[in-house]
This record gives sequence, C-alpha cells and structure tokens, in this order.
Amino acid sequence: MIDPAHSAPPALDRLANLRDVATASPRLRPGVLLRSDAPRAGDVVPRDVAWPPRTVLDLRDPGESRDPYPLAGTAHVVPLPVLDGAATGAASAPAPVPGLGVLYRQMLEGVGAGHLVDGVRLVATADAPTLVHCTAGKDRTGVLVALVLALAGVDRAAIVADYERTGPHMREVLARASVTAQLPAPDAHVLAALPPELVTAPGWAIASVLDLLDDHDGGPEGWFAAHGGAAGTVDALRDRLVAG
Repeated sequence: MIDPAHSAPPALDRLANLRDVATASPRLRPGVLLRSDAPRAGDVVPRDVAWPPRTVLDLRDPGESRDPYPLAGTAHVVPLPVLDGAATGAASAPAPVPGLGVLYRQMLEGVGAGHLVDGVRLVATADAPTLVHCTAGKDRTGVLVALVLALAGVDRAAIVADYERTGPHMREVLARASVTAQLPAPDAHVLAALPPELVTAPGWAIASVLDLLDDHDGGPEGWFAAHGGAAGTVDALRDRLVAG
C-alpha cells in the first residue's frame, strides 16, 4: 500500500513507472520493449533503458491529453485506445470505475481486443525499441504487456511479478497525472479514499487476464488468432523478444 505521509515528494520531471520489459525474465532480450506511464514534455532523458523509442504505442483515449505528444518528433506514435472511452484508473480516479478484473476483461473483447492484437503485431514488427504506455502504465499497459509475455512463452509468475512492480510507483504516477490534468496533487487523505485497486497493482488482477487467455481454446495463441492475429506474428514476436 502507498504511504505518502512517509515518503519524499515525488519527482515530476521524469517517467515514474518506466522499465525495460526484459527485466521480467532472463529469457528476454533487452532494448526491444519498454513500458511506462505517459511521457510529458520536459521529462529528464532516461539513462537506464534504450532511449528514445522508435515506436510508441499510446493506449490512452484521445481526450486524455490536450498537449502535443512529446515524442512525436523522434518516434512513430500509434494510438491504440484499448478502452474505447471507458473509465480508467489514474486518469479518472474520482469517478466510479469497474473492478480491475471487469475492466481488464473489457479490454479483451470487441474494439479493445483488436487494438491489443495490433499492439502485439507492432511489438513484433515495428522499429525497436518500442514503448508501450497509457496514463499510469499499470492497467492498459499491464494487459498488453501480459499478452505479449504470454505469447512469448514467459511463465505466469514472472508476468505477475512484472505487473506488481508498478505498485510502489503509483504515488509518483498519480502526482504526474494530476499535473497533466491541472489538478492538485493527491495528498494522503485523497489517496486513502480511493479504491485500493486504483493505487496498487494487485497480482490477482493480471492473473485474471492470464486465466482468460489460458482458458481460451488454444491458449494465448488461440485467443490471438481468434481476434484477428495473423499467422506468423507470434513467431516473429518470439524471434524479436526472446533471447537465444
């Protein structure tokens, strides 16, 4: 659980939830796929990952940012609004949102599923490094990254552990999102009043995605094919992302 009363003020001039997805498993090749919260103009250039990205998959809805996209001059930016206007976590925290299990399953259906399939294809084929992000880098990003890792053959425990690594960064993520939305940064009382699911990264939530994928006929590969994934994309994904 976040304890904002006993931590230093968040640094707002850098990505709060950035990491190379290869840190999820020693089987993965670094410098291919990054995940983060939403970049902002003026962010400090990261030094511990391959940067800048050449491809960006922006999973936010169009109305979530009014500012020019900060990486548009250096990367090919592809919008993939996987929630198609549904309420989201940090971006709309004051409003009621579905439980995370429901929210995540919504992404695996209809328009959202098509965007996820497109995301997998781009991770497999577009110029790397590829950055995947939403607002917090937790929910929409977590679902797409979990799908990519499941298709790449990464074991469940490693996928869940990668998702859970977002939890300690949520105070900084929410503070950055507040600045973007021109709202006061959330204090201890505001954070305490939010549903815990919004300000943590509970492993069960992403495990519910993996359950749905595993229960599909043919597993994750069967889900991918059933939602329009092209033959050969999974092989291309593994060739790119899995080392040796």
